[in-house]
Amino acid sequence: MMVLSRPGAAFEARRREEADELRAELWLSAAPSRLIRAVAGRAGLMRAQVLAQLAERVVVGEDGTVSVAPFTPSR
Repeated sequence: MMVLSRPGAAFEARRREEADELRAELWLSAAPSRLIRAVAGRAGLMRAQVLAQLAERVVVGEDGTVSVAPFTPSR
């Protein structure tokens, strides 16, 4: 838990956090788009939530390979 002791400290902390965030518009071809839509529907999530959960689980290997271990999207 972060303790903020001066006025505006919360704003500054949030601004630093936002600098590390990524907001993107993503265009997928039909097949992956259908998969994401189906997964989101089964999980009761928005497609963006499924994509965010995928991104949170990305692992980059020493050789640069990118993978995501199997998981069940959840709320």
